[in-house]
Amino acid sequence: MTEQNDIERYCRNCVSRDFVNGRGLVCKRTGAIPAFQGECESYQKDEELEKMAPTPKPEDYSAHVDREQLLAGENLSKAVLLGVLACIVGAVAWALVSISTGYQIGYMAIGVGFLVGIAMRQGKGVRPIFGIIGAALALVSCVMGDFFSIVGWVAKDNDVSFMEVLLNADYGEVMSVVVENIASMTIVFYGIALYEGYKLSFSAQKGPEGGKI
Repeated sequence: MTEQNDIERYCRNCVSRDFVNGRGLVCKRTGAIPAFQGECESYQKDEELEKMAPTPKPEDYSAHVDREQLLAGENLSKAVLLGVLACIVGAVAWALVSISTGYQIGYMAIGVGFLVGIAMRQGKGVRPIFGIIGAALALVSCVMGDFFSIVGWVAKDNDVSFMEVLLNADYGEVMSVVVENIASMTIVFYGIALYEGYKLSFSAQKGPEGGKI
């Protein structure tokens, strides 16, 4: 038992423990920070304290430290910023491909969900909020991509600029077409995009609250 963390866990419920500002846990017998090999010959368990605050098991302590380290490494602002950028890039890419081919390509949603999820993952998140935001951004990106595609087709068919149609379009009518697309075959791809946006938004090592992914 040579690691300082292990020693502190061992000594915290000893009757000879003491805490000194600036030094932490010390031994009343020696006046020094505990340091020994194996077990302390002078150890005497404080039974009353043990009842109120049982000594944590090594595996529980390790899991707690691991989770705290993961939470400390989170960067939600970075994740959201990159997620929003990926959301916009994905929507534009969806529209460009759809306009150039003349087809509404539903599986573009899968690529959008993957792009947003991977971007969100850069924030090293482990809390569920990362996945929720990732799924929301993936959905927004899909809807935007569908919307821009319809605007692009109208502009192409009428030989006018994209911006002219965008500024003067009947958004209610355009969105009704988007809803029709979602209700058709693309709803399956939207579902996959949402799943990817959620699942891939977490740290590459850990899922929500430390679960493996």
